[in-house]
Amino acid sequence: MKLAFVTMVWRDYWLLEKWVNHNTQYVEKRNLYVINHGGDPKVHEIAAGCNVIDIPRDEVPMDLTRRRWDLLGGLTNGLLAFYDRVICTDVDELIVYVGQLESLQAHLETSTADTVALSPIGLNLIPREEGNIEDGVLRAYPYAMLSAKYTKPCIVRDRVFYTIGGHGLQRGQFTIDPDLLLFHLHYVTPDYVDRMEERRQIVLQSREHNQALEQPKELGKRYWINWAKPHTIRDKEFGIYERASDMPVDQGFELAAEALRAAVRTSGKKVVVDHASMLETPYRITIPEQMRDLL
Repeated sequence: MKLAFVTMVWRDYWLLEKWVNHNTQYVEKRNLYVINHGGDPKVHEIAAGCNVIDIPRDEVPMDLTRRRWDLLGGLTNGLLAFYDRVICTDVDELIVYVGQLESLQAHLETSTADTVALSPIGLNLIPREEGNIEDGVLRAYPYAMLSAKYTKPCIVRDRVFYTIGGHGLQRGQFTIDPDLLLFHLHYVTPDYVDRMEERRQIVLQSREHNQALEQPKELGKRYWINWAKPHTIRDKEFGIYERASDMPVDQGFELAAEALRAAVRTSGKKVVVDHASMLETPYRITIPEQMRDLL
């Protein structure tokens, strides 16, 4: 089983170091592909030994996210000519295998899913209390929301065309696998405040770029709201967590997979796990003690 990992990064040094160190438990560094947006020398330093691909960052166009996922999808599809599976995630997303076989590769080799991609169970880590992340991510922050958004078809075996953000597919079906977890680290990074200020600057740069166009486009009130008003989005997520029902996972994540499968929606060629459907009955999860050293 030849396996590769792909991500794209702009700054996010702490997360990149975590992504590299975590994924080298599965593959050698030469199987890690890092798209370095802007050619940052520090990214080369952190990802030394990986395949680092520099791309320019001269401006921030309105459709940056679409361009980014076109690039990530294109690289993923190209690498399938040389690898059996390619795992494509954002840098703040880490994959953990919790099945009974000896390795992630063994699990993927024996998977009977006949879809173009596998999706892990999406878990959005929530910092309910202040923890020391140096003790381990899950030791410090063992609480999570069961997330439609981060149940992503990221483990690819055949050509894909990603929706924006990689949250779904424009063509083809994917299988939700209860033995695979995707942890989203966004809210628990030690540099969260600095990261959000950097993202706010991206929104400002994008607005400036749009205004400089011959025919500027109309920007809606929710234009990049997750970066323009990150605290608003965070407070909303935390509020959902507080009203969510507890889902037991001590015996595995099949119940979580069933809830997510029930929320899969198809619209034309687009297939996603529907966020709004999951919010009708949100679930929160406490990572079992025996799993807290996995990350």
